[in-house]
Amino acid sequence: MSADFYHHPDSRILSVSGGEAADFLNDLLTSQIQRLELDTARLACLLSPQGRILFDMMVIRISAEKFYLICDAEQLQPLLKKLKLYRLRRKIELNEETGWVIGHRLIAEDKTDEQDGLYRRDERHPALGWYCLLTAEQAASVQMTDDQHWQELRIATGIPQGAQDLTPNRALMLEAGLEHLGGIDFKKGCYIGQEVTARTHYRGLVKRRIVPVRTTDTKLSTGDAVFWEEKEVGKILSVAGNSYSALATVRLDALQDALNPEPEQPASHLLDSSGNRLELSIPQWMHPLPFK
Repeated sequence: MSADFYHHPDSRILSVSGGEAADFLNDLLTSQIQRLELDTARLACLLSPQGRILFDMMVIRISAEKFYLICDAEQLQPLLKKLKLYRLRRKIELNEETGWVIGHRLIAEDKTDEQDGLYRRDERHPALGWYCLLTAEQAASVQMTDDQHWQELRIATGIPQGAQDLTPNRALMLEAGLEHLGGIDFKKGCYIGQEVTARTHYRGLVKRRIVPVRTTDTKLSTGDAVFWEEKEVGKILSVAGNSYSALATVRLDALQDALNPEPEQPASHLLDSSGNRLELSIPQWMHPLPFK
């Protein structure tokens, strides 16, 4: 594994601080925040009352009364505005946190102080490594590289992230498998959208999933339709830098058929996009898929 620092230039930080910060976030977000450890970066989402994802983020704890929410740059101001609506009279402060260089390292020491930056284990999957927040001075002393390799690793591992994968006000957490990535706590009590999310989970109402796909032919593009039996059953989401692998949202019946082909199955029963066959490589953490 590499010790390079994979810089995420399109990520930003929103800080939530104050004596009620932990309770505030725990009441709103889908994952367990009150017991979040200092060494962990945890996935969480803010949902609509209908259970649709509005914002996804990684949450890290700085102290007992301060948290950082790491999100896409384009989502920071809308997220800040939404949290201010829910703040009411809570004793918390909400601010954009500047001065940090945000990235990942695949190898990092177990550090939680600020002497060499902030290091937090990415709880979603061991292959993703550690979230690292460095000052400009600290970043100048490490081997910096763009995050193309890390994004390819994320996509191959099947981890959806950001508005490109989790379309705001449309995506459902269980269709993205986020319950397997630490993004939902079904035992902590109420949060916005909890009733719909729990009902979907316990009744098995999931109809599609986000999965990694690849092709050896024409390059893939975000937004391309995915077909099965000549019917549109999904679309391509985020695409790796090599353009031959991507995440795609696919209807479960089509996915089940493609994963369990019958002998001499006709070409129309294979998943394809832009006329190119899509190969599936389902990571272990996704199993078992919620087939009927």
